[in-house]
Amino acid sequence: MVVCIGESLIDFVPQDGGGESTLPRYRPVAGGCPYNCAVAVSRLGSDVSFAGAISTDFFGDFIAARLEANGVGLSLVHRVDRPTTLAFVKKAADGSARYAFYTKDAADRALSRELLPELAVDAILQIGSISIIADSEGDAILHLAEREHGRRVIAFDPNIRESLVDDERGYRERIDRALRAATLLKTSDEDLAWIYPGTSVEDGVRRALDAGVELVVVTRGAEGSTAYTTSCTATAAAESVEVSDTIGAGDSFLAALLVWLDERDATPQTVASFGDEELGEALEFASKVAAITCTRVGADPPTRDEVRRW
Repeated sequence: MVVCIGESLIDFVPQDGGGESTLPRYRPVAGGCPYNCAVAVSRLGSDVSFAGAISTDFFGDFIAARLEANGVGLSLVHRVDRPTTLAFVKKAADGSARYAFYTKDAADRALSRELLPELAVDAILQIGSISIIADSEGDAILHLAEREHGRRVIAFDPNIRESLVDDERGYRERIDRALRAATLLKTSDEDLAWIYPGTSVEDGVRRALDAGVELVVVTRGAEGSTAYTTSCTATAAAESVEVSDTIGAGDSFLAALLVWLDERDATPQTVASFGDEELGEALEFASKVAAITCTRVGADPPTRDEVRRW
């Protein structure tokens, strides 16, 4: 069982390239790191619930309906009378993406301590992304993670969006809180460099492990991924694919790791005990899931059967 908590939003995905003086034509799709992760976890075969606040507007109806259609539980969702967060995406020639966010008074930022869920005993908790930036929502999610620390696996994906950060010092303090609560840190090499400026990947990993994280997984795009514990290191190559875009690829990668851990009944006490071979297997599975996602427009993760046939 997995619980993904945080933002849900509408990504406006470009349908053509646009230009310097013209905007692309856009297609709205549901998104957000924990939202995408929840959909991917369900498609890969684990039970999952989404927790957070979703708007009562028609975008919110669309977001909730897609979760339900993908088998994601909604019992931990609160519907609130605020607008849905909007994110406009601009794709580069290599398939990477830039974002423009519209978050003022948005529904997903209405999450508070009073709305925090009670979690199933065996549930893995996923936190991170832009949801820990906002005051009320970020405080609530970190309070939940600190409350549940040691009782369950907690996965943290920072997914840094620097353009949304008004108070960098406060944001860095929240990241530190998340790291102290987390069992698993999944991060890109770029995000790790932002968290620990001026350090190498290896030094950043060491600092995260020193903070109490049991397993650090660093993704490097086309250069593959590496998993680190205090006792071992494992690496997997990236799958070679024709990239449509990278939207949701990191979320799908994380979802695959969560499913892999869920299927092994992982606990905070057992995560660090996995060896090189096991972690390599987890990375290969996650890399395949992310690669398939990259071949599709928007965050459209594969099912387990699609992964088996790949």
